[in-house]
Amino acid sequence: MTHSACARNTLKDGTKYNLICFGFMPWSNMWKRNQSMMAESAGLDFIDKVIFVNPEAWIRQIIKGRNKNSIVTSGLFGKLIPVKKTSQIWVYTPLHLIPFKKYFPGLQKVESLIMLTVIRCLSSGRPHILFMNCPNILSQYVLDKLLPDAVLSIFDFSDDFVELVRRQEDKKFYFHNMTKYARAADIVLTVNEHLKNKYGFLNKNIHVLKNATNYSNFDRTKFAPITFFENIKGKGQPIIGYTGWINRTRIDFGLLDFLVERRPEWQFVFIGPADDFFIERYSQYENIHIIPPVDYKELPDYINYFDVAIVPFQINEHTKGNDLLKFHDYLAMGKPIVSTKIGGAEDLKHVIGIAQRPSEFLEEIEKSLTNKTYADISKRKNVALKNSWHNRIKELEILIENAIGR
Repeated sequence: MTHSACARNTLKDGTKYNLICFGFMPWSNMWKRNQSMMAESAGLDFIDKVIFVNPEAWIRQIIKGRNKNSIVTSGLFGKLIPVKKTSQIWVYTPLHLIPFKKYFPGLQKVESLIMLTVIRCLSSGRPHILFMNCPNILSQYVLDKLLPDAVLSIFDFSDDFVELVRRQEDKKFYFHNMTKYARAADIVLTVNEHLKNKYGFLNKNIHVLKNATNYSNFDRTKFAPITFFENIKGKGQPIIGYTGWINRTRIDFGLLDFLVERRPEWQFVFIGPADDFFIERYSQYENIHIIPPVDYKELPDYINYFDVAIVPFQINEHTKGNDLLKFHDYLAMGKPIVSTKIGGAEDLKHVIGIAQRPSEFLEEIEKSLTNKTYADISKRKNVALKNSWHNRIKELEILIENAIGR
């Protein structure tokens, strides 16, 4: 009997598992890779419940609140107790309440035991699969207690984590955690071949599981009007749009300067959390607009106004490890895309424009503005449908089935 057949027999004996995910980013209104994966995995036959554990939060930070450019998670009540998002998905935020723990190490253990007790109560004694996407985890005690009891453990390189942070102290902390848990995992996932080759030394059982899109969220026939965009549209000015994190690690400022100065009549719209450096640098431009994060279900209403979607990223070690969700989201809406040659772009070169120099980037946008055909839109949407999370999660299902079978 093959491993696959053995696994399917094991999973079809009626055994149900809980999927406990420690997320790098919190469950929020701005869906990312693991949130989409967990939402789709909740529908697998052998999954009873998904328990999504947010990164730990500090009570004083929550009381102070967030600025308008922050992603929206949930209110204070949602931080104090686990929240049931759907019939199968629970979200829990471990909350630090006890001060002065560095002076009293025993207090840290008390908090960790509380966190562990909450997670185990949610799991209700059912066998669990542990999904780790958490190089930023502080309370390792909790993960270290759950790991030995897991039927299966998975570590996910959703990004090149050490390249996300700037301080050497943070890089060392992330590298230590991802090394520890990637080596301990039964399966390691990466978003592209670059990361697989880079971190393959940590675990032999490493696989590429590319990003995808929640196709049904973006493939729509009706959209709500947005006053801001309607005003621009009324003036006949092209809207060049971007969604996602807006910071100096990713955005190529030289490229963006070139574009906005060469085409002042184009309106460049950035939707998402923007760092202070970006806001300060581009507040002087009248044709650059920064919109705070938009609820995931409303995001298509905004993207609908884009004449061209752009990904003006730097080419560096961080962006080599990219496989952007936004590529697939834009394609699901049939939008033309122009990107620099970052990780994941080459795989989609038949449906997106790729440029290596600012002048080429400008030419690709102009080409996209003039060449709009139904055939092109249909081709993009078909590629997005193929790369939907509904289809992609089947790859994860097979990896889990084979691993549990062994």
